[in-house]
Amino acid sequence: MRRTLSLLVALASTLSVATAGVIPRHGPTPVVFYHGMGDSAHSKGMQELFASISELSPDIFIHSISLAESESDDQRAGFFGNVNQQIETVCNQLRDIPELQHGFNAVGFSQGGQFLRAYVQRCNNPPIKTLVTVGSQHGGVSDIPGCIKDDASCRLMRSIARAGVYSGYVRDHVIQAQYYKDPKNLETYLAKSIFLPDINNELDIKNATYARNLADLERLVMFMFTEDVTVKPKETAWFGFEDEEGNPISLFEQDLYKEDWLGLKRMNKRGKLIFDTLEGEHMQISLEDFTEKITLPYLLDLDIAPRTGPCHPLKDQTEEVLEFTLDQEVL
Repeated sequence: MRRTLSLLVALASTLSVATAGVIPRHGPTPVVFYHGMGDSAHSKGMQELFASISELSPDIFIHSISLAESESDDQRAGFFGNVNQQIETVCNQLRDIPELQHGFNAVGFSQGGQFLRAYVQRCNNPPIKTLVTVGSQHGGVSDIPGCIKDDASCRLMRSIARAGVYSGYVRDHVIQAQYYKDPKNLETYLAKSIFLPDINNELDIKNATYARNLADLERLVMFMFTEDVTVKPKETAWFGFEDEEGNPISLFEQDLYKEDWLGLKRMNKRGKLIFDTLEGEHMQISLEDFTEKITLPYLLDLDIAPRTGPCHPLKDQTEEVLEFTLDQEVL
């Protein structure tokens, strides 16, 4: 039976097929992964993904970020905790891995994408070269994300969040509330949200380091799922959002871009921003599709050449729909 591989890629432990010690400077660029909501370090999908990359590049070093020792605690950390504290933990974790010291490419799945971006802006030591985000929530969400599968932690998260995303406990302890953005109450969002307004440089005092660090990326590659209903609005994957009536607002219509709060306008002019799509619902992507659209061009550096000019996702990008299937389904 043909089943689509579900890659809800996780907080995870290190897997390396490289030899012990620091990877040579001229060896394959290491790759770091950051989980999506609801996955765990030891999911079969993660192992399948690692194996597919290692098959193409046997000497590559792969690390997947872990915030807990057990599988259940890893999964729970995707729902409950303080994002700012988690990012600090990630900064310390990556800094202490010798194989990463010359830089690495990184992939963030769903919320892991904006968390890796926060790593770049706040730490970036060691530096990320190419950052790929897959169905991430860069622009925030106008509704608490839905549960992709029957998950007790996810149901509990949504139940608690309904009590008020900006209330003290929810704001500080529910991960998804920390990138929630109410389009009808932006003043409260800016005053009380503890993560997204800062990392998007929306506060009155702009952090120049954030823009400088982000602009140091060689590429920021952002994938949006064409049929995403888990994340609202789906255009948040491209820094988009919506107005009070629910009408989409693209990145290019926002002061975030016009006034270049994060350096995205400068990056786009230099050809460093790439907007692309993946066919299907949130995090429903086949392994073949991942290999074709992400591993080969961005993780193994096999693309022909970087773009040299600015990109507008609605004008310059041609959507490529690839339909691949596997014999196994990974939840």
